[in-house]
Amino acid sequence: MAQEVRGASRFHRVGARHRLTARRGRVVSVTEVAPVMLRVRLTGPDFADFASDGPSDHARVYFPDPDTGEYNHPEPAGPGEDGVIRPDGPAFPRDFTPLHIVRDGDDVAVELDFFLHPSAGPASRWAARAEPGDELVVAGPRGSRGAPQGASRLLVFADETALPAAARFAREVPASTSVDVVAVTGDDGAWVAGYLADASGRSDIRVQHVDGPAEGDALVLALAGLDPIDEGTFVFAAGEASALLPLRRHLRGALGLPHEQTAISGYWRRGVVAFDHHTPVDPEDPD
Repeated sequence: MAQEVRGASRFHRVGARHRLTARRGRVVSVTEVAPVMLRVRLTGPDFADFASDGPSDHARVYFPDPDTGEYNHPEPAGPGEDGVIRPDGPAFPRDFTPLHIVRDGDDVAVELDFFLHPSAGPASRWAARAEPGDELVVAGPRGSRGAPQGASRLLVFADETALPAAARFAREVPASTSVDVVAVTGDDGAWVAGYLADASGRSDIRVQHVDGPAEGDALVLALAGLDPIDEGTFVFAAGEASALLPLRRHLRGALGLPHEQTAISGYWRRGVVAFDHHTPVDPEDPD
């Protein structure tokens, strides 16, 4: 049941819990939406009750072994039941932001955007050769937190892996909320503005580019080219965890932003396989 998360009144974020189950999806389309991004649409009867009400939601997607093709994935605990039966063998799950939920009568489809990493892991390798008819199993999201509805401005820091979440934040805040995105990419980022406009439905997003990988104080320095953060600004930052640490310490320490005014999440960490995004970005000051 949805309930309002307590905090600063201008940053209302509605929370909800969802039934956790394993859903088998069939690929119906694969579309290149940017030079390094593919959009995969999945559908199937299991998605009839799929819910994702927040821009930073995570669905756990299970991929075949990229070397052997063996596919181990969870199974539903039972019809209508909450929970999953974990696979016996090694599995290759990765967390993804559900970008769009497309409803057509009783049919429900979910769209996921894949960043085609230069050093491709199981998700990127699967997406690069995905075709209609292929199947994937998706578990979650377990819960949601909505976009802040009272912010006058949304400021986002995102690398390629977090741009789908950035697009959802931009789409799900009010149209009156201005949006700035600091995009960290391994190329010149010329495609980012078009990608965000397509994925969010907004053409007024201001984009600033930072050469990736962002190191040291690169994200803090990027603030110098933006309007100052005021009491009406909500900050979302996600991507490579170590790059976010100086930014988080600056926002929470030097600027003194309260917890309710920020959402910062490490989606991956350089050199770590299957990094857990629940890991605190700053172990010395975990939320």
